[in-house]
Amino acid sequence: MTGLLRLLLILAGTLPLMLTHALGALLGNVLWCLPIGLKRRTLRHLELCLPELDAAGRRRIARRSLVHSAKAVLEVPAIWFGPRWRLRRWLTDAATQAQMQALIDGGRGVILLCPHLGAWELAGLFCAAVGPMTTLYKPQKGAMNALILEGRRRNGAQLVPTSTGGVKALLQALRRRGMVGILPDHDPPEGSGAFAPFFGRPAHTTTLVSKLASRSAVPVWFFYAERLPWGRGFRFHLRPAPEGIDDAGERGLAALNLGVEQVIRHLPEQYWWSYKRYRRLPAGAPDPYHGL
Repeated sequence: MTGLLRLLLILAGTLPLMLTHALGALLGNVLWCLPIGLKRRTLRHLELCLPELDAAGRRRIARRSLVHSAKAVLEVPAIWFGPRWRLRRWLTDAATQAQMQALIDGGRGVILLCPHLGAWELAGLFCAAVGPMTTLYKPQKGAMNALILEGRRRNGAQLVPTSTGGVKALLQALRRRGMVGILPDHDPPEGSGAFAPFFGRPAHTTTLVSKLASRSAVPVWFFYAERLPWGRGFRFHLRPAPEGIDDAGERGLAALNLGVEQVIRHLPEQYWWSYKRYRRLPAGAPDPYHGL
């Protein structure tokens, strides 16, 4: 089963990027026309998080967000298993490579936060192409787990599971002055998060980033890959995390979510707005998904 799925991904990965993104645009627009939960959650999140926009503006972002989410899924085979010459071309960004290399040369290690924004799978491969990279990931069931590991390790990254052993591996990587990669905008498992403001609402937020930054005294940066229109490739962005993210308490969690907000506001149409970010709630808080 794994071999057949891998072959299909390899074949899909040979499609031209322009065609892949055109199919993503078609799929995203079809999803927009259907009365499904993805669309309803996307609109609800935009209503909660970007209330300063009018209804037409939110609907425009919602529709484009579904398109970009579809593109993100369909471009995975090309990123994980497509031709290496094309991957190298996508990852060629001398200015960002030099900026990231300067962080590594600082000699303290770096924590890189890659939200579900733009081509987040490509962002991890970019980092691994610059230097030693250890990435935290959630193991999956079945055949996909091996394929995820193969694809994300393509440029030499070390993947470690979301477990006590994985966290220890991240600390060891930072002690070796390497880079570690973490998705900062997910709902962490019970016991590994706390509530902090995210677009003005309490969101269950990972405590790992601030704890790592506090213990290792390393810089924390956000890194993301912007998807360019018409299959023209990608543009990479590296920006420092807000001050206070190395505080192991509430201040650090607030700084983490503020940083995620800032990068989302840069490219709101390319964010994964359909993700159920407010799934866990503080006691007594109203359910934002009621009625969806």
